Amino acid sequence: MMSAPLRVLLITQGVSRVVKPLMESRHEIVGLMESAPRGYQLIKKESIALTIIKQCHSTLFGKKETLKSFASEKKIPYRFMISSDDLGLESWIRSLEVDIIVVFSMSQLLKENIFSIPKFGTINLHPSFLPEYRGPNPDFWQYYDMELNPGVTVHFIDKGEDTGDIICQERVPVPLGIKSPERLDKLIGHTGVRLILQALNTISSGELIPKIQGTNSPTERARNLLSDEHAGIIDWENWPIERIWNLLRGTELWLNALPQPKKLYFGQRWSVLEFERFIGQVQPYGTIYRRNGQYCVAAKDGCIFLSLTIDFKKIVLKMFGK
Repeated sequence: MMSAPLRVLLITQGVSRVVKPLMESRHEIVGLMESAPRGYQLIKKESIALTIIKQCHSTLFGKKETLKSFASEKKIPYRFMISSDDLGLESWIRSLEVDIIVVFSMSQLLKENIFSIPKFGTINLHPSFLPEYRGPNPDFWQYYDMELNPGVTVHFIDKGEDTGDIICQERVPVPLGIKSPERLDKLIGHTGVRLILQALNTISSGELIPKIQGTNSPTERARNLLSDEHAGIIDWENWPIERIWNLLRGTELWLNALPQPKKLYFGQRWSVLEFERFIGQVQPYGTIYRRNGQYCVAAKDGCIFLSLTIDFKKIVLKMFGK
């Protein structure tokens, strides 16, 4: 006999890869809570420019689905969360009478007064094979270490940072040079979603036997980079081209390890293509130049080809002096 479905509060950012699969599962999503992005206060100060950008983007390309609009369409209670101390947050969650909270993609740690509310606790989907790469940015450090056999873990949230008991986890091999969106499709959209559903089913059946995590992690904390660390993160003198290519290609949407385009293309970003290996590089390592009619960056044992990706939002930001 199948156990009763769980009443679930999902905490995430935007319409992430886990939202719709959980909605389509046998469990009942009784609330959607959106975690404020990192740097939310700074974003708030730029609200006028961002409002103009969104209006222009909606006019040209149509409205983008948000977690709030999704919740409204599905008639599910929605709340935006800045911190665990938000006024009325605890009472709002209690009013939903949730059995469990599911977390994926959250910019802060939940406090005990929140994660202890549900009778089955709070679980988190973390994109690493815990206790490896504990911390807010495992994706970057796995690219940095050229980790090609990362993993996904569903674990209980406790007072520590990714230290709670493990419910289930799985290794997910990825190819060298896979870009971040495709990598997250594999880790989160495919394996991670399956593990969350597996965890919910096991918890609801009463058959769960969680595994206690070891105290120590075999890797350094997967911290966020400081803005002044980007330019010096690559060891151009010693790293082979495969490692540089893997890091640049995987993090092309946000890592500023390369000088970004200037003049007419200021504010745009390089897309990382393939690489060519050869001996006798004459350009200074890390220099962007032209080779066979294409932009590329020089490495000690070859070059990595680049192209320009035009971002409409950044064009509008430039227009408004942001």
